[in-house]
Amino acid sequence: MKLAGMHYLHVTLKPAIEEICQSHKSCEIDPVRLKDGESLESNTENLRQYVDRVFSVITKSGVSCPTVMCDIFFSLREAAAKRFQDDLDVRYTAVSSFIFLRFFAPAILSPNLFQLTPHHTDPQTSRTLTLVSKTIQTLGSLSKSKSASFKESYMAAFYEFFNEQTYADAVKNFLDLISSSGRRDPKSVQQPILLKEGFMIKRAQGRKRFGMKNFKKRWFRLTNHEFTYQKSKGDPPLYSIPIENILAVEPLEEESFKMKNMFQVIQPERALYIQANNCVEAKAWIDILTKVSQCNQKRLAVYHPSAYLNGHWLCCRASSDTAAGCSPCTSGLPANIQLDIDGDRETERIYSLFSSYMSKLEKMQEACGSRSVYDGPEREEYPTFVIDDPQETYRTLKQVVAGVGALEQEHAQYKRDKFRKTKYGSQEHPIGDKSFQSYIRQQSETPAHSM
Repeated sequence: MKLAGMHYLHVTLKPAIEEICQSHKSCEIDPVRLKDGESLESNTENLRQYVDRVFSVITKSGVSCPTVMCDIFFSLREAAAKRFQDDLDVRYTAVSSFIFLRFFAPAILSPNLFQLTPHHTDPQTSRTLTLVSKTIQTLGSLSKSKSASFKESYMAAFYEFFNEQTYADAVKNFLDLISSSGRRDPKSVQQPILLKEGFMIKRAQGRKRFGMKNFKKRWFRLTNHEFTYQKSKGDPPLYSIPIENILAVEPLEEESFKMKNMFQVIQPERALYIQANNCVEAKAWIDILTKVSQCNQKRLAVYHPSAYLNGHWLCCRASSDTAAGCSPCTSGLPANIQLDIDGDRETERIYSLFSSYMSKLEKMQEACGSRSVYDGPEREEYPTFVIDDPQETYRTLKQVVAGVGALEQEHAQYKRDKFRKTKYGSQEHPIGDKSFQSYIRQQSETPAHSM
């Protein structure tokens, strides 16, 4: 999640975190910690506003969640629902335990570790972020008795402000959206999730052979199932575009109709030309339509930036209305992704974990080997450990053990070579270097470890 979701985390949380750090309002709700002159009621209201702000930006960010994370959440949700069929909420709690407990909550608690702030926050702001993180984590957990999940009585009392069904519904809608078949099959979520709606002006698509292609004001509505428009809010849809039929969503050049803030929703047969109220709304619609349809398998790589009028495309002058596009589509993905990941360090940590727990890996390998031969009883060391495919697990563990062993041999050989080439008293190991002297004794007393 840190690799794939850092940009998503920044876009979602950074403005709210910056507001908390800059406004520097007191939010202490522990009566014991209150300073002289502070009001418990005022602090409680400040904290409630911060929590509402952070909760709102998180639950409205589902459409921006990276596709790779959505795919994993869908697999996790399906596996949990299959494994725990009696628990109807497990499809939500399995996902929330990752996205809230291991992603959003730690980032709120320690924003500097996720590059949300340039440095450590001051003690008062750090305390505020701790209280916000605790509340957001509990809101996302969807636990049956939430007040009981707090050890502090003042936190349980504060949580009563959020003990409403609207908060639980918002969390469920968010979790549904980020785990709905990785958005490849949005209709796997039975209840459509409303993503955006509002009035815009659209040009007739020419679905009828005869009739004027004029412009009309319509109420547009986007869910994770379809993109529709109707005469007014609440009326039945006049036209519907299934999400899987959206091939691209791109801006439309002003010269097409001498109108600003226009964009096009490209379908297999035709394009729907729409004018938004302003440039901000146009960008918002383009972004959300692009994100919700970005996994469509037939998405276009090229498009026409201008309209097809008077028998030709205004951009490239091609006469066929089915001619391939002349400009590359924008991917809709951020161009400024920066990953602050030290690959060498992370690889070394993985190796260190494998090396430290080598005895357990070998026991697991032994258990898999015996099960794959005669499907015998599980080993006592793993009374609740379920091995779905012992043969494949055995092969994987064998590769891991062999890989770690090979690395250890390489390390031992490197140390031996360095020992032979390094002279005591040299710049690398000056006289009095106790670590080098200790290494000499170690080499003389114990042979190199080999697995």
